[in-house]
Amino acid sequence: MGILEFANPIGFWWAFVALPIIAFFILKVRVRRVPVTTLLFWNQLYDEKKPRSWWQRLRHWLSLLLQLAFLVLLVGALVDPLWSWQKSRQKRIVVIIDNSASMQAVDAQGKSRMELAQEAAHTLVRSMRDRDEMALVAAGGRPKVVWGMTNHGRWLKQAIDELNVTDAPSAIETSVELARRLLSGLGGENDIVVITDGCSGNLQPLVDTKQIRLLGVGEKLDNLGITRYQVRRSLIDAISYQVLVDVSNFSEEKRSCRLELDLNGDLVDVLPLELEPNQTVTRIVDHTSAAGGVMTAKLNIEDSMDLDNLARAVLPTRKKTPVTLVSEGNLFVFSALGAMPLVELTTTNDLAAVSANTQAIQVFDRKVPEKIPAGRVLVIDPQNDCELWTIQKPIEQPIVAAVDGNSPITQHVRLDNVIFPGAKQIEFKTKIDKLIRDPLDQALLARISRPGGDVIVLTCNLDQGELPLRIAFPVLIKNCIEWFQGDAGELRPAAATGELVSVDVRRSFGQEASAKIPEPTTEGNAGIVVESSVATNTASYELLTPDGVGSPIATGSGVATIGPLLDSGVWVLRPLNRDADVKTPAENKSPANGETQADDAEPSLQIACNLTSTEESDLRPRFEIPKADELSAFGLGGRSIWFYLTLLAAGLTAIEWWLYQRRIIG
Repeated sequence: MGILEFANPIGFWWAFVALPIIAFFILKVRVRRVPVTTLLFWNQLYDEKKPRSWWQRLRHWLSLLLQLAFLVLLVGALVDPLWSWQKSRQKRIVVIIDNSASMQAVDAQGKSRMELAQEAAHTLVRSMRDRDEMALVAAGGRPKVVWGMTNHGRWLKQAIDELNVTDAPSAIETSVELARRLLSGLGGENDIVVITDGCSGNLQPLVDTKQIRLLGVGEKLDNLGITRYQVRRSLIDAISYQVLVDVSNFSEEKRSCRLELDLNGDLVDVLPLELEPNQTVTRIVDHTSAAGGVMTAKLNIEDSMDLDNLARAVLPTRKKTPVTLVSEGNLFVFSALGAMPLVELTTTNDLAAVSANTQAIQVFDRKVPEKIPAGRVLVIDPQNDCELWTIQKPIEQPIVAAVDGNSPITQHVRLDNVIFPGAKQIEFKTKIDKLIRDPLDQALLARISRPGGDVIVLTCNLDQGELPLRIAFPVLIKNCIEWFQGDAGELRPAAATGELVSVDVRRSFGQEASAKIPEPTTEGNAGIVVESSVATNTASYELLTPDGVGSPIATGSGVATIGPLLDSGVWVLRPLNRDADVKTPAENKSPANGETQADDAEPSLQIACNLTSTEESDLRPRFEIPKADELSAFGLGGRSIWFYLTLLAAGLTAIEWWLYQRRIIG
């Protein structure tokens, strides 16, 4: 075992307290003489109970020995005895606390797994010696050093109490790597303690690792959860949308529940579900609404964890687009445009009355101005020249020979061998995309790309042919208008907690919002990370958590990466306005394309974030882990020797008091 040494040798000075204790016992108390009338009664009492001198002396010496033993134990606790090998091998411990989403689960006693983990961590802190050091690492979402190496127990306990559980999956493997980096290069005895509920599937390699000890908390619990949830706009119907949701039953019994869908607080649908043990059911629901906002799915059931019973997604709003039709009265074009629910149609027959409104879509029937206005323009059967083309002779055989099936403009358009009467040859003065061609490769439908807005040209006399009578014509007009409107916002994917989200700030705060989820990464520390792929035109933005806490961030005008998003709910990214009050997402309600903004306010981008992790929703440990109350901590029974010496001293004091009360010692 080695030679017994002492961590605090100066404590031996307290042994001199024995001198006054012994002195008080040696000193004899002088009996005070008092005159009395007679000694008769005192002599009778003395004869009945004649004192036994050896026992009388022994009673006093036993009391002295007990008090000296108490002093020895107290001095032993003060000097903190330890073996020489323990003193030379200073212990450093990195405690990893799993504060992932599954640690929110509450057992039958009403105590969460996170609370049990904090209690186990406090036990480890109490087992530290004066020379031992400990660090604290959180493993929820992305690894984070909560507190570096220190021997200050009070700071560590405070950090443990202030550690909050996250809504993100666990990252124990990467946390272990971070702990190893903290311990690298340090001498002495180093250990890594992982306190977890065992609901992560990557813990098996850590069980047999000598340096790592696992402490399990919590019991096996049944649970139901939403494990996938997305909402998107229909690619066919402009005002329809689809809801995709997966619900999983992580138990050994059949469960029934109801899934409620609501849009901005208004109930949309209720789906009854019956789930077999360990079954996942998928539902795809179609609905129609031009309004957008936050689409919420909620499981109407009580189970061990509420977090995965609620999921949110952002449904882009379909706004009406102003369209100006310049025509002499073409009913085919008027009817096709008027039938579109997202078109705010205005008609005129005066070219001079056309305003330079770049927000509106301009549709010219036959007559076109000499200078095509900036913006998005659709031209049908042009009859005169302009800055972009020159009209040539009519096409002899204007039969459709090829349709570009890859273009969104000609999607679902079937015009094989259809004649375009009145079509003319057009000499374009710039590069074009031929979307519909005749057998001689002449353009019957062309798209001109230009910085100020695309121009689509259809060379067909609608009054002479059968094209307006075919279903392909309204589909073609619809595709053209939706192309001008832009397809951004068809799908605003809901992110999973713990992930990074990329945002194209050029489109988000210029035209339409766009967000995508990049490939998962395990590098870096927790916190909000903002990166930019473009370093020009630096702008400032503000990221609001679901609780409404704002964090100013700086990024370029390109694609910004924010995250990891550790809380479920709706996050908001908006241009930073230092004079405006920070409002929570709930206060900024607006159905505008997933944006939260009040009147005359800056646009903002909503990002839905949900716990959609099968590992975190499955509250059944993957394998047996020694429980925190079954595994002894470091040191003697989890505490240093001085603690037990102090307990013995206190017990000895109680024994002396009991003996004195029983008149066994005097």
